[in-house]
Amino acid sequence: MSGIILRFCLFCALIGGAFFWFVTQPSFLAKDWVAHSSDADAGALVFAAAGCASCHVAPTAEKSDPPVLSGGRAFVSDFGTFYAPNISSDAALGIGNWTQREFAQALLKGVSPDGAHYYPAFPYTAYARMTSKDIGDLYAYVQTLPASNVDSIAHEISFPFSIRRSVGG
Repeated sequence: MSGIILRFCLFCALIGGAFFWFVTQPSFLAKDWVAHSSDADAGALVFAAAGCASCHVAPTAEKSDPPVLSGGRAFVSDFGTFYAPNISSDAALGIGNWTQREFAQALLKGVSPDGAHYYPAFPYTAYARMTSKDIGDLYAYVQTLPASNVDSIAHEISFPFSIRRSVGG
């Protein structure tokens, strides 16, 4: 009898795991999403309206024009401390190697180029209604800003909130 119970529990665990995996999978842009020709000057307006500098310019950095998006600003929450990442045009430590589609994926869906969920500390839901033209313009503008070789600070989040996959649920 205990063998039947054990198999039933194992079966339920497998079904529960598969359900969790399905429910928490990242949502990606539609296959027909296309990049737009971009206007960096219009992107500067989108950048200002979206408030990108308020999070991504380091709090210790002096005001510079143009801004350096090296990140580092801390956001303390009940779940832990989140840090704004480097979104400068640096190819290794920023988003300089991202495509416009990957940039749009982050803004609209809250998903990184490698398919990981971003924590909702990044207000991607606030950008969900941006047009593809706005995204293209913003992408073009960000790419004109200075690169920063400052590495992003890892979030300080306790278990189970440290499991990014659970953000999808």
